Amino acid sequence: MLRLAFAGTRADRARVVVTALGAAVAALLLLCAATALSVAPDPGRYHSRLFNTATLLSNLGFSMVLLTVPALVLLGQCARLAAPARDRRLAAFRLAGASPAQVAGVAAAETGVAATIGALLGLGAYLAGRALLDDPAPDGTRGLPTDVRPAAPVLAAIAIGVPLAATALTVVLLRRVAITPFGVVRAARRRPVRAWPGLLGLAGLLGFTGLEAASRTDLVRSGRLGTGAEWVRPGAVLLCTVLLLLGLMLGTAWLGQVTARQLLRLTRRPSALIAARRILADPYEATRTYTVIQAVTAFGGGAMMLHAWLVTNAAVRGAAAREAARRHGGPAWDPSGTAAFRADVFNLVNAVLLALLGLAALALLVALVESGVARRRTVAALVAAGTPRAVLARAQCWQVLIPTVPGTTLAALAGLLAVRSFTGTATGGWGDVTLVFAVPMPWAETGALAGAALLLILAVVGVSLLLQRSTADPAELRTT
Repeated sequence: MLRLAFAGTRADRARVVVTALGAAVAALLLLCAATALSVAPDPGRYHSRLFNTATLLSNLGFSMVLLTVPALVLLGQCARLAAPARDRRLAAFRLAGASPAQVAGVAAAETGVAATIGALLGLGAYLAGRALLDDPAPDGTRGLPTDVRPAAPVLAAIAIGVPLAATALTVVLLRRVAITPFGVVRAARRRPVRAWPGLLGLAGLLGFTGLEAASRTDLVRSGRLGTGAEWVRPGAVLLCTVLLLLGLMLGTAWLGQVTARQLLRLTRRPSALIAARRILADPYEATRTYTVIQAVTAFGGGAMMLHAWLVTNAAVRGAAAREAARRHGGPAWDPSGTAAFRADVFNLVNAVLLALLGLAALALLVALVESGVARRRTVAALVAAGTPRAVLARAQCWQVLIPTVPGTTLAALAGLLAVRSFTGTATGGWGDVTLVFAVPMPWAETGALAGAALLLILAVVGVSLLLQRSTADPAELRTT
């Protein structure tokens, strides 16, 4: 079964590699989150205040768990990469005498083994990182909690749970697929694209606002919610995050369809018309490959808002300290510790987002190349009819930009507004002085993030066009 699972084309092998990398990132993030939750708060044990405070440690662990959501979305997208080539290969197995259950087992084994390899790589990277980064100072303090390791059952649960989740997702995606010796038949009917999935994202944003309002009530502040109340807020935040991401990913198809229809009315350029017709022919297929980048962009928008709050928090605390020194005298406050803490948080989040963006770009490259191969006969027919290759290349760029420009912009804005619900103001006190500053909206940083995501997508499109130049050869029309 393993030999059959990995006996595919280059696109199949690329899917295995991307699945393994996605599983490695997901396992590594979960291991880091488990480590943060296993640290016992001890002031002076680590250089950064991030690892010495119980509240900050719990927030760090929960944030790392949230960052695994884009990685898990990437795993789900990897199961759809190179789908036409895999469908033909599975149909060949059925033609050779395999039963439907055996063919489904081959597909599940491919994803399961790739995810297992990735989870083991993530575990190995985690253990190697603990050994390489463990550099205690002469006074015994450390920069990272490399002296803490989660319990063995937790490590085993993460190493086993990630492959099981990826395999189960593959089985779920194949539940409506009937693999016959003559091809693949999908039982699901093509349904019209609706706008209501986008309301899930709005519900997630409203949920964040409601959580912030609820946290200010006397019932929550007094701690009268009973046992287990400490898990209510993280669970609610996780639910709102999932709703927000689902709204962004499922609503992009409707957004791309509306944008394509408007483009058909406003332009007569051949490249734009070809791209708009392709999107209208299958809005879901045209937009699902960009969902991971949109999810990462949403997290990036939230990170920009968090950084703005940290900067404002340091400013308000410094202003309160200076006011207290002016009133009562005393030493001035040294902001170096807060600046170091802010830099640690921002660098950590940026490193995770860059890793996720790199994996999403790799998955997007494989998907674009495979889609070009799947419609090579159509492209070859257009070339044979006299359509310039440059027009087809611009059509590919249009097809990418039509859903991604509004989708990426909304994703960054949604992440920004979600975190804004909790970081609208910064309060700082020093002695008897308490000040409240309004946190400015980081529009420039968020716009730069969305622009960087779009540039990354365009770069991937350019590479994919170079890799599939041969698919526009009119010789592809030859019957074989």
